[in-house]
Amino acid sequence: METDERLEPAPDTPEAWGDEERRAYRLAVAERRERQHRFGRWFAVAVIGLVAAGVVLRVPESWWVPAVGAQALLGLGFRLVNWKCPRCGERLPTRGSQARCHGCGAPLD
Repeated sequence: METDERLEPAPDTPEAWGDEERRAYRLAVAERRERQHRFGRWFAVAVIGLVAAGVVLRVPESWWVPAVGAQALLGLGFRLVNWKCPRCGERLPTRGSQARCHGCGAPLD
Protein backbone atom coordinates (compact mmCIF):
# COMPACT_ATOMS: atom_id res chain seq x y z
CA MET A 1 0.00 0.00 0.00
CA GLU A 2 1.81 3.02 -1.26
CA THR A 3 0.25 6.29 -0.34
CA ASP A 4 2.09 9.54 -0.52
CA GLU A 5 -0.14 11.40 1.87
CA ARG A 6 1.55 14.14 3.78
CA LEU A 7 0.41 14.50 7.34
CA GLU A 8 -0.78 17.93 8.28
CA PRO A 9 1.14 19.36 11.23
CA ALA A 10 -0.64 19.24 14.57
CA PRO A 11 -2.28 22.53 15.55
CA ASP A 12 0.18 23.16 18.35
CA THR A 13 3.36 22.68 16.30
CA PRO A 14 5.23 25.81 15.17
CA GLU A 15 4.60 25.05 11.49
CA ALA A 16 0.83 25.29 12.02
CA TRP A 17 0.90 28.53 14.03
CA GLY A 18 -0.68 31.62 12.59
CA ASP A 19 1.15 34.92 12.32
CA GLU A 20 -0.41 36.20 15.54
CA GLU A 21 0.59 33.10 17.53
CA ARG A 22 4.12 33.24 16.19
CA ARG A 23 4.41 36.96 17.00
CA ALA A 24 3.07 36.43 20.53
CA TYR A 25 5.48 33.55 21.12
CA ARG A 26 8.49 35.53 19.91
CA LEU A 27 7.46 38.49 22.06
CA ALA A 28 7.16 36.23 25.12
CA VAL A 29 10.61 34.70 24.50
CA ALA A 30 12.11 38.16 23.97
CA GLU A 31 10.58 39.36 27.25
CA ARG A 32 11.98 36.37 29.12
CA ARG A 33 15.40 36.88 27.53
CA GLU A 34 15.38 40.58 28.47
CA ARG A 35 14.33 39.72 32.03
CA GLN A 36 17.17 37.20 32.17
CA HIS A 37 19.73 39.79 31.01
CA ARG A 38 18.40 42.48 33.33
CA PHE A 39 18.52 40.15 36.34
CA GLY A 40 22.01 39.01 35.36
CA ARG A 41 23.30 42.58 35.40
CA TRP A 42 21.73 43.30 38.81
CA PHE A 43 23.00 39.99 40.13
CA ALA A 44 26.57 40.77 39.03
CA VAL A 45 26.44 44.20 40.67
CA ALA A 46 25.10 42.68 43.89
CA VAL A 47 27.77 39.95 44.04
CA ILE A 48 30.59 42.41 43.32
CA GLY A 49 29.17 44.81 45.89
CA LEU A 50 28.90 42.07 48.50
CA VAL A 51 32.48 40.91 47.93
CA ALA A 52 33.80 44.48 47.87
CA ALA A 53 31.95 45.32 51.09
CA GLY A 54 33.30 42.20 52.75
CA VAL A 55 36.87 43.00 51.74
CA VAL A 56 36.78 46.76 52.37
CA LEU A 57 35.03 46.46 55.73
CA ARG A 58 37.32 43.56 56.66
CA VAL A 59 34.42 41.32 57.55
CA PRO A 60 35.52 37.75 58.30
CA GLU A 61 35.31 35.50 55.28
CA SER A 62 33.15 33.10 57.27
CA TRP A 63 30.39 35.74 57.07
CA TRP A 64 30.45 37.07 53.54
CA VAL A 65 31.51 33.96 51.57
CA PRO A 66 28.34 32.02 52.54
CA ALA A 67 26.32 35.11 51.61
CA VAL A 68 27.89 35.04 48.13
CA GLY A 69 27.04 31.34 47.88
CA ALA A 70 23.43 31.96 48.91
CA GLN A 71 23.16 34.74 46.38
CA ALA A 72 24.52 32.43 43.67
CA LEU A 73 21.87 29.83 44.55
CA LEU A 74 19.17 32.51 44.33
CA GLY A 75 20.46 33.52 40.91
CA LEU A 76 20.44 29.91 39.72
CA GLY A 77 16.90 29.45 41.06
CA PHE A 78 15.69 32.52 39.18
CA ARG A 79 17.27 31.29 35.99
CA LEU A 80 15.65 27.87 36.28
CA VAL A 81 12.22 29.41 36.92
CA ASN A 82 12.45 32.15 34.29
CA TRP A 83 14.05 30.45 31.29
CA LYS A 84 11.16 28.19 30.27
CA CYS A 85 9.19 27.96 27.06
CA PRO A 86 6.09 30.18 27.24
CA ARG A 87 4.22 27.63 25.12
CA CYS A 88 4.89 24.27 26.79
CA GLY A 89 6.81 25.12 30.00
CA GLU A 90 9.86 23.02 29.08
CA ARG A 91 13.28 24.41 30.07
CA LEU A 92 14.85 26.19 27.12
CA PRO A 93 18.36 25.39 25.89
CA THR A 94 21.03 27.82 27.02
CA ARG A 95 23.44 27.38 24.13
CA GLY A 96 23.02 29.36 20.93
CA SER A 97 23.45 26.34 18.67
CA GLN A 98 20.12 24.86 19.78
CA ALA A 99 17.65 27.49 18.68
CA ARG A 100 14.51 25.38 19.29
CA CYS A 101 12.51 24.38 22.34
CA HIS A 102 13.02 20.71 23.18
CA GLY A 103 9.38 20.31 24.20
CA CYS A 104 7.33 21.80 21.38
CA GLY A 105 9.98 22.58 18.74
CA ALA A 106 9.24 26.30 18.69
CA PRO A 107 12.06 28.53 17.37
CA LEU A 108 13.78 30.77 19.90
CA ASP A 109 14.84 33.50 17.50
